[in-house]
Amino acid sequence: MDNYSAYNTTAAALLLLTGIPSVVIFFCSLCLARRHSDPARTWLSFYRPAFVFYCMGIVFIFFNYLLAVLYRELYSYTDGLVHILRAQYQTSILGSFFDELSIIGILLALVSLGKAAKLIHTGKASSLDRVVQWVSYGVAGLLAILNIVYLALSEKQYANQYSSGSSRSVNVDPKMLQDLRQVTFAMLVIQMIFNIFVLVRSIIVAVSTRTEPRVTTATRYLIVCCVLMLMKTCYSVGYYAEWVPLGNTSNVNVSKIPGPYFAILDVVFNFWPAFITLVILFALGRKKQYGVWATEQPFMMVRPHGMPPQPTPWGFEYSTPPNQPVPQTWQQQQPAGPIPPAYTNPHELPPQHAALHAPQFRHELSPQQHWTEPVSPHPHRSYERSVQTGAISPPPPSHYETMGLNHQADGTPPQASPAPYNEKK
Repeated sequence: MDNYSAYNTTAAALLLLTGIPSVVIFFCSLCLARRHSDPARTWLSFYRPAFVFYCMGIVFIFFNYLLAVLYRELYSYTDGLVHILRAQYQTSILGSFFDELSIIGILLALVSLGKAAKLIHTGKASSLDRVVQWVSYGVAGLLAILNIVYLALSEKQYANQYSSGSSRSVNVDPKMLQDLRQVTFAMLVIQMIFNIFVLVRSIIVAVSTRTEPRVTTATRYLIVCCVLMLMKTCYSVGYYAEWVPLGNTSNVNVSKIPGPYFAILDVVFNFWPAFITLVILFALGRKKQYGVWATEQPFMMVRPHGMPPQPTPWGFEYSTPPNQPVPQTWQQQQPAGPIPPAYTNPHELPPQHAALHAPQFRHELSPQQHWTEPVSPHPHRSYERSVQTGAISPPPPSHYETMGLNHQADGTPPQASPAPYNEKK
């Protein structure tokens, strides 16, 4: 086994180790990273197709490396190996085609994720966000068209190259081959420029939403994903510019041959950045706390112990009060009948009691708050008002009971009816 076969075998093994987790994570994302009809999670609509295209690209490139090893190990001048060459050529075309589609889907998912961060921060999508979204759709459509053109030219070149059915007779159309290379290089350059635009846009979103704790994690993940994808697109442009001739030479079929170690570099810089990006997006999509959510979900109602209070629809925050002993007051010393069960959470109160725990404004006073104490011309000490959580306090005692006017010094009721309060001296 020569060096090319050894490096191709290693590259195939690395792709296998990358493809198996990719398939597993994709199926997990179908259950764990769902939209839940949330407008801030539309990026998942681009994420899943991109993941499918990425897995298909890995499969075809994996077989391409295996067929390359098989051809070099079984090399001879017989016509029996022409089928291996044809299969290798086809797997290379299809692998590149699906890989480019996955890049388009990932970049659209990143653009939509930046828009979702702004939506969570401001509460609505701005006109600038819509313009950026539609421009991204236009660039993605242009890349998809160029990718289809690449596929058509590659298949036509394949048909001309292997029309004779012999591995020793290869027909190459120089003009068609040159057009194919130029279209491919233009597509790679547009991808890189689009990726740079997405990265700059992500940085702007991260700076403008730095005061919003709900999207801090999302914006950090977004920038990391854009940097990883920029590494991939820059590698593709650099490789094509260095090793593939694009000019009108006398023999465009002659191209520089990179070293055998480039098979490993291709896996590291062409497949692993996209794999890490898809894994990061999966981790972000399955997050419950500090995830990308613009609407209130059922799982947000239950908070683990120690978490900060959640905002309520009316603008206040509430938290479960700790179980503290209620101070002893005169109301507890007086018999007030059976006390209803205490509720520690406002959501557990009966309908007729739950309104007492909601924040009330001046124009929303409860019936007890409308009760006012009779004005007395003499100063006196007011009774304590103790509030029991979850229970309704009994009505306050009368003025005479509070002041002790209906009792003598020894605590017994007076023998004669008491005079009115304003007549006492």
